[in-house]
Amino acid sequence: MNPIILDSFPFELDVSLLLNVVHVEPDDADGQAVRELAAKALAVGRPRALYREAFIEDRGDDYVVMDGIKLTSRVLAVNLEDVHRVFPYAATCGVELEEWARSIDDPVERFWADTIKETALGAAAGALSSHVDEEFRPGKTASMNPGSIEDWPMAQQQQLFALLGNPLESIGVELTDSFLMIPVKSLSGMRFPTEVNFESCQLCPRKGCPTRGAPYDPELFDKKYREGA
Repeated sequence: MNPIILDSFPFELDVSLLLNVVHVEPDDADGQAVRELAAKALAVGRPRALYREAFIEDRGDDYVVMDGIKLTSRVLAVNLEDVHRVFPYAATCGVELEEWARSIDDPVERFWADTIKETALGAAAGALSSHVDEEFRPGKTASMNPGSIEDWPMAQQQQLFALLGNPLESIGVELTDSFLMIPVKSLSGMRFPTEVNFESCQLCPRKGCPTRGAPYDPELFDKKYREGA
C-alpha cells in the first residue's frame, strides 16, 4: 500500500492555553507579544503526517520483516508476536514553522515559538491517529518509537523511513547523519494493535523526563522481554 499523506487538517492555537504553558500573563506586554507570534505561526504553519499499512512477512526472536525491510528489536518483536498488520508513521510541525522559528533572534520568543511547534506536532499526531482509526479501525493500539528505548536504537530510523518511502519529499522530514529528524519537532514510530497497555516509557529508566507518559517498571523487561521469559 502506498503511504498516505495528511497535509490539510486544521491547525489551531488556543492562545489562552499557550499563555499558560509559557507562563505569561495575558494582559502584559509579553502577553501581546505571544498573541502576535501565534498569529504569525498560524499564517505560515502547515503541520503534516505520513503513514501506511504494512504487513509482517517474517519474524524472529529479535526482529520483524516488512516489505523486505528488517527492523531489529527484541521488544518490538515480542510486542508484535501476535500481530500481522502495523502502521509505520511520521508526523511533523512542518518545514514552514521550522524556518519561521529559525528567523527569530530573541531567545524568549524562540522558546515561545518552540512551544508553538510542539502544538503543531501534536495537531499532526492527532490527525494521524484519527485517520488510522477511521480508515482501518485497528482497535486498541500502542506505539513504539526508534530511540525511545535502548533495545530499539535511533539508527533504526533508517529502516522505518525506508518503509515510509521518502518522508523528505512527501512531508519535508529528513534524517541527519546521527538519525535525528529535521524539523526537530517531528515524531516517527510504529503503531500496532494490542490487548495490553504499553508505552516505551515503562522500559526507560531516564529520570526527570518532561515527556514521560508512564512510570518506569524495572521488572518489565525481565518478565516479558528477556529471551526465554
